[in-house]
Amino acid sequence: MLDQALRLREAVSVQPKVVPIPALPYKIAVASGKGGVGKSNIALNLGIALARFGARVLLIDGNLNLSNLDILSGASTSHRMLEVIEGRAKLMDAVTEISANVFLLAGMSDGKLKKINSGDAVALLREVGSTEPLFHFALIDTAAGIVQESISFAILSDEVLVVSTPEPTAVMDAYVLVKAVKRINQNANLKLLINKAQDKAEADEVRTKFDLVSERFLSMKIDYAGFIPSDESVGKAVCVQVPLLQEYPDSPSSQAIKQISDKILMRTSDILYRDPAGKKGIWKR
Repeated sequence: MLDQALRLREAVSVQPKVVPIPALPYKIAVASGKGGVGKSNIALNLGIALARFGARVLLIDGNLNLSNLDILSGASTSHRMLEVIEGRAKLMDAVTEISANVFLLAGMSDGKLKKINSGDAVALLREVGSTEPLFHFALIDTAAGIVQESISFAILSDEVLVVSTPEPTAVMDAYVLVKAVKRINQNANLKLLINKAQDKAEADEVRTKFDLVSERFLSMKIDYAGFIPSDESVGKAVCVQVPLLQEYPDSPSSQAIKQISDKILMRTSDILYRDPAGKKGIWKR
């Protein structure tokens, strides 16, 4: 898988130089090496948490062939991402508001295998950044593993949340993903997020092991975004197709996601409080 990712280096890295992407929205890719670690739920609910203070958030279902965000949110969409990329639909015609200030650009769901290249990813993000009304955040729920569209979205984002559960296979696959992204873009801003941890002690143990492996083989550590506890409320929310933060706003997982979103808001405040002309106050926190 790593060799496959490395072959993407030239195709992906050249594109941003050819077609600049606007600074806003602040782009966050939610990625993982292993499937089933909860990426889509995290992306959906993190978007809702970020919008609590008035920021406009666009959720992009970058898992092109296995679209989940529309199902998790109970949303119905008239158009989808591939139609926008291919010029068959305008971005704002394909975007659906699923919550206050939270909008969804859904992936495909027709069972036909689709692929997009790095140029498509650049063009899409450029259009998102050039469309009025302005989005302040774009959260991209990527496909699991090392596939072209996921790597493209990861290295084009301002930061990447690498999601892992405490399960050893998930941790190892997260490490392989970090290794692949860093070898393509050494400056990639990666942050480890532990999901479904029994408690803080288990999350800390996973973080320590991950750091040891990264330091030994990559001579680096990545930042820590935090952890989300194992919580039966998550499954219940999925079953009724209502976002966790709306159905169970006081659950342990909801509280953890809010804390993670608050950290993101704090570290992006200098970017988000200014428009291109340098004026403060794009949105009120």
